[in-house]
Amino acid sequence: MQKRKKILASVSVLLVALLVGAMVTNAVPAPMIEPVLIRPPLPPPGEKGIYAKIIPYDNLEKAGETISIEGKVHNDGNSEITVELVPVMREEEEYWYKYGGNVIKPGWVSVSPSEIDLGAQESTKFVISVSIPSDVKGGYYSGMIAIRTDKYPERIEHYSVQVYKPLEEPITKEFSVAPNSTKVMVTVKWNMDEKNLISTEGTVDVHLFDPYGNEVSQHTKMTRISGYVDAFNYALERGMDIGDEETANVYEHGEQAVIYQIENPASGTWKLEMKPEDVMHFNYDIVVNPIEG
Repeated sequence: MQKRKKILASVSVLLVALLVGAMVTNAVPAPMIEPVLIRPPLPPPGEKGIYAKIIPYDNLEKAGETISIEGKVHNDGNSEITVELVPVMREEEEYWYKYGGNVIKPGWVSVSPSEIDLGAQESTKFVISVSIPSDVKGGYYSGMIAIRTDKYPERIEHYSVQVYKPLEEPITKEFSVAPNSTKVMVTVKWNMDEKNLISTEGTVDVHLFDPYGNEVSQHTKMTRISGYVDAFNYALERGMDIGDEETANVYEHGEQAVIYQIENPASGTWKLEMKPEDVMHFNYDIVVNPIEG
């Protein structure tokens, strides 16, 4: 009997120990491991690093063509370095662009020169050439260039290209001219600056047909160029020497137009056909019986 009591007592102590252990396990959380942030090594004392700049133009090009983008790299240190310019695409960027964005893949890109020896405080220019596949869709594409040296942490420079898909068929607009109309004016305009053209030689092929299917001769063509220069403020805002970028501070805008003026036009349905050639945007105006000013 006494032996049985000892066994029961031992079982009771064991149960209490298990319960206390369970309470301690549930009550005290496991220690958290703080993430370790690995930072790139700092440049040696007196060394400032490597800097690059890609000229921020609106880079426009047709699918299937190659576009060249200019950049500049500067050694802001006190000794000679070797610089590599490498097209890259990070894994997270590739994942992101699968869901709605467009990426410039490294296989599309070449950089010239791709390796540069730079002395202390020395700068040089480089050119990024992007060969755009003919089967890509239109829109903005983002790319990255890694600036790698034998001394400093890697830097990433971003740039973008707008891909233009040319129209395969002309835009057609039909309009009606009522009987006894005195005049019809048709104007098709497009810009000739870099922000709206793939090429400064871009044009719009325009044709106007009367109700009988006869093509009407163009009355006149117009070219207008305007612009302004602000060298001082441009240099101050960007911290540049005025002589460093000779044309970057010149803002020029041009416009071309095809104009038709038809006196006593035939009544019926007229047709206007327009097809751009290396032009991103164009607009048109059709006015019947214009008010003479």
